[in-house]
Amino acid sequence: MKRLFLVPLLLLGACTPAEEQAEDSTAPVTENDQMVAEMGTVVGEDPGDGAVLFVDDVVGQPDGYLGAPVRVAGTVSEVCQNAGCWLTFVNGENVSFRVNVPSDDNGYIFTFPKDISGSHVVIAGELTVEETSVETLQHLAEDRGDDAETIAAITEPERTLILSATGARIEGEV
Repeated sequence: MKRLFLVPLLLLGACTPAEEQAEDSTAPVTENDQMVAEMGTVVGEDPGDGAVLFVDDVVGQPDGYLGAPVRVAGTVSEVCQNAGCWLTFVNGENVSFRVNVPSDDNGYIFTFPKDISGSHVVIAGELTVEETSVETLQHLAEDRGDDAETIAAITEPERTLILSATGARIEGEV
């Protein structure tokens, strides 16, 4: 329980554009940096420490972060229940913000645990914007476990922020 209250405080780090996020190797390591480094379970590559962006900040002004490496902190809304290959973030603007796990010849480079909805995460990756087709939206709805009526109601493509993830740190033990 103590960690649950600690995480939002730890994630209140600087929110800066991608070009200002370069690591300063001369900066001293603070107690909060150490606590963030020790927090949670890592999947894929460790996203590292330092400044993070918050989901609502990225949703509000995505253009400043497109195509550059970023670290985004937020709360997980949904996770793919088939393979753990994507998740979505909770955000106040109700803008579609999906995190995808890239794949290679051997499959996905890592997967998210399927039971982390509601967990706080820090995810590293590259941000893009795409128009998600009706077919893909319906596929994602199937992955979520939506019923046939809900899936059939998806008839329009939508603009989606996509974070192509290299790794994540998930709050707590998974």
